Amino acid sequence: MNQEYTGSTSRSINILGVIAGVLMLVLPFLGPWWVAKIGESAVEIALSPFDLTASVLGQPITSDLLWLFLTFAKIAMLIAGAFMILASLHPTSWWSKRLFRFGVMKPFWAIVGLIVLVIIGAFLMNNFLPGLITNMTGMAGNSTVNIDVPYLVGTSYSSIEIGNYATITAPVTLSLTIAFWVAVVTAALAIAARINQRKFAQQA
Repeated sequence: MNQEYTGSTSRSINILGVIAGVLMLVLPFLGPWWVAKIGESAVEIALSPFDLTASVLGQPITSDLLWLFLTFAKIAMLIAGAFMILASLHPTSWWSKRLFRFGVMKPFWAIVGLIVLVIIGAFLMNNFLPGLITNMTGMAGNSTVNIDVPYLVGTSYSSIEIGNYATITAPVTLSLTIAFWVAVVTAALAIAARINQRKFAQQA
């Protein structure tokens, strides 16, 4: 019975899993998922689960340790995508379940991780950065620091007021890119493919 079933091409391939797996192979190369800009390019941050570029006044900021971590995340997603495709091409094989389980939730957790990281970063900047700037610069008296960073997306204005002498105001713009929404589609397809995969397993 198993041979007859797997001989039917239309019934023995998890199409949603194949599509999700291909998109997982593409995701690490689509560029940033989230972009932040402060002022007129004074600070720029482009972030994805696989890459981070940041610059202050046009000068790039790099970290070898962070680069290694993000490279590992990229390799893990590529392996997960390859496993998804292989398992989806042979959904009734005894080994496909383990390969599928390794890869299926990677896009979902990548999205959740990025959102949580950005929200925590905004919370820390809004609540702790003003006091840190005040302490580091020795500002006192009538000087105030107002940091207003949107949570995930949006535009706001942050300012530093130095008594009655000067006020520095800079726009803060946060946005999600097309690559993020491709990741959302990938995660949805992977979850749908997981449901399909269970049906194949029952019929094997």
